[in-house]
Amino acid sequence: MDAGIAVVLAAAVTGAFSLLTVLVQKFRKENARDHDVVMGMLKHMHKGIVRTESKLETHIREHDRHS
Repeated sequence: MDAGIAVVLAAAVTGAFSLLTVLVQKFRKENARDHDVVMGMLKHMHKGIVRTESKLETHIREHDRHS
């Protein structure tokens, strides 16, 4: 193989892997950001569930008191 072709081929392979690395890093950042958004939603939902459980327990106790 000619040395010039080998250099061009090596540069092409290096460039391709560099682009692949950049894309993987970008998707990792997006994934982390999406994960943070989902965690925030789950925490918000958990607070609502805890609040609802508390109200339901109070309501049930009220029924037990009157029966």
